[in-house]
Amino acid sequence: MYKIYGLKFYTRTTHEKVGPTYIPKMLGVIEGPVNKMIKAYPSEFSFMRHQTKRDLRPSARGKTK
Repeated sequence: MYKIYGLKFYTRTTHEKVGPTYIPKMLGVIEGPVNKMIKAYPSEFSFMRHQTKRDLRPSARGKTK
């Protein structure tokens, strides 16, 4: 296990049932906040669109006094 931007990387073994037996399958796992994943690996997580609190606030351009 190693860390980049505070993300945890490790492997996890799952078992898939094929017929009467279970076959182990090894998966790579990344654990951490979405915004850190997007910052660390922008090309891999380009399919995700993360929305922050700042994005939800109305813009100041439309305000009239």
